[in-house]
Amino acid sequence: MTNKQILKKAIEKASGKEPYEMFDKDIERAIKEDCYYSIIFSHDFAKAFWGEGKVTNNYEDGFTWQYHLQQMVLEKEPLKYLEKFI
Repeated sequence: MTNKQILKKAIEKASGKEPYEMFDKDIERAIKEDCYYSIIFSHDFAKAFWGEGKVTNNYEDGFTWQYHLQQMVLEKEPLKYLEKFI
């Protein structure tokens, strides 16, 4: 999948609906200008995309969305990380 496709599908998943046609141009511009980081790393987006369930393991307690944000920060290509969950 292209970065544009990944970002579009991720936004669709987080919002629960398909974005309107004009939104394609906004997504394309965000990819070209590398300004999509403010979207995918926002807490509101992460909560909507991964949910607000709790994660408890031997190392940490927290919310699912927080765990995935931490993992995504470590990725060289964060959109590819999102792609795994679409």
